[in-house]
Amino acid sequence: MAGAIGLIGGTGWPSTALYYERLNRLAEPGTVPVLIASLSFAPVLADAERGRFDLVTAAFVAAGQGLAAAGAGVIGLCAATAHLAFDAVAAAVPVPCLHIAEPFRHPAGLLPNGLLSKGAAVGVLGTAQTLEAGVFTGPLAAAGHRVVTPGAGLAAGLDRAIKTGISSGRPTPADIAAVQAALDDLVAGGADAVVLGCTELPLIRDRLRPAVPLIDAVAAHCQALLSWSRG
Repeated sequence: MAGAIGLIGGTGWPSTALYYERLNRLAEPGTVPVLIASLSFAPVLADAERGRFDLVTAAFVAAGQGLAAAGAGVIGLCAATAHLAFDAVAAAVPVPCLHIAEPFRHPAGLLPNGLLSKGAAVGVLGTAQTLEAGVFTGPLAAAGHRVVTPGAGLAAGLDRAIKTGISSGRPTPADIAAVQAALDDLVAGGADAVVLGCTELPLIRDRLRPAVPLIDAVAAHCQALLSWSRG
């Protein structure tokens, strides 16, 4: 064992709980040591919305340093949008940090029933910042895939849905409809599969009607973190 898995979470808490559950499900019949630094979502979101990513980054760096000092052997961020601070966190801690898109950096990505062939069209759902920063789109494109993202209006609706009802664990029918509309747009744009590129989206997966396979980024990230922690 290379040490506990350190998770920087709280943004929001439902996805942090999902990470904890998924890691331990993967470790069954045993359990896995996990350290969690849970940030307060409201001020982090407020800082991000007003463009103060310096403050957001500082919060994540401090959390990462605290986890490393407490004995974490590897660190993961439990929010895709938080990966805008990933490079700063990775540079500030003495232990490895695993990016949420690491499993997608290779031509063969993960699909429920096998491998995603090189050159496939892959859609991505996520917050506006996640899509604009290329958290998933960059690695997917570098791996040779054609990346499809929602149209501007649908992307804005998706962003609102994620940051309000979905991230709080209380999605409304309107929130689900916004995600479904963005998903349908990706399929209409030729997507062969779609990445759930927000860590809260797996929580509403059963309420979606996908016409193509959905790729769960949380599942892939958890598997990578567990594998690393076990050496």
